[in-house]
Amino acid sequence: MDTRFLNLKFQGGTDTLNIEKDSDYKLIKVEGLESTDYEIDIEQYTQYDGGYIKKKRLLPRDVFIEVDYKGLNKEFERQKLIGFFNPKRQGILTVNYCGIEKYIAYEVESFKAPMDNLYAPLNFKVDLVCPDPYLKEYEMGEEISTWIGGWKLKFKLPFKFKQKGEPKKNIFNSGHIETPIEVFFKGPAVNPCVQNNSTGDFIKVNRVLTSDDILYISTEFGHRKVEIVRNGVKENAFHYIDPKSTFFQLQTGDNMIEYTTENDLDPQSVEVRYRNRYLGV
Repeated sequence: MDTRFLNLKFQGGTDTLNIEKDSDYKLIKVEGLESTDYEIDIEQYTQYDGGYIKKKRLLPRDVFIEVDYKGLNKEFERQKLIGFFNPKRQGILTVNYCGIEKYIAYEVESFKAPMDNLYAPLNFKVDLVCPDPYLKEYEMGEEISTWIGGWKLKFKLPFKFKQKGEPKKNIFNSGHIETPIEVFFKGPAVNPCVQNNSTGDFIKVNRVLTSDDILYISTEFGHRKVEIVRNGVKENAFHYIDPKSTFFQLQTGDNMIEYTTENDLDPQSVEVRYRNRYLGV
């Protein structure tokens, strides 16, 4: 990785630290952004040669960064850095490499900034651990149009009324692995369903939605949610899920996402949000 084209932005609470070309910081070394360690569990056959793979998983990502400070007030800056890399709070690291941004959440494992005297150069080293090893793009969204076109105020003749749009849309996952989705299904609808036609997986909620209801679904592992929001009040809707439903994710490549409803009314809109995930920079 060419550090000349690499900019780093650390965010901890409301504080930020930028390490980039025109700042007072010079990036000396960075490790762990290009890849992370992984583990393959192989079960050996008892009567045959070799074995078979039981599972594969990525381990938490370790990141090491070394930086020189080129500014004047070194002792003041050292005190700021000690407070900034606080092991008691989580941070967000945004990586901009060749103009492409990705981010990852981190915890501080170690911070060192020794200075023997006020005239010595200030150099600091920080070890980070990222429990979720994936680098992500900031949120993306696709609206599956329910109504398209139509006239607006100050229209010009001739005009046409809104027409019903296609209830499906292709979403391309350009990341390295599958990624969870968030769905915002604005009623009215009866037993709304969102399906990935590319895999056959779907998630269906057996419930009537009024025009004041928004069905919210998150398929992220550890943060799965099914809620109905009305006038800002959230209702847990897990018990309305169809038993055959799957909390599916977007596969790499093309995903034809389609919504259905069991009545003649069309929802106001259906939106799918996601973050592409990457193994490294």
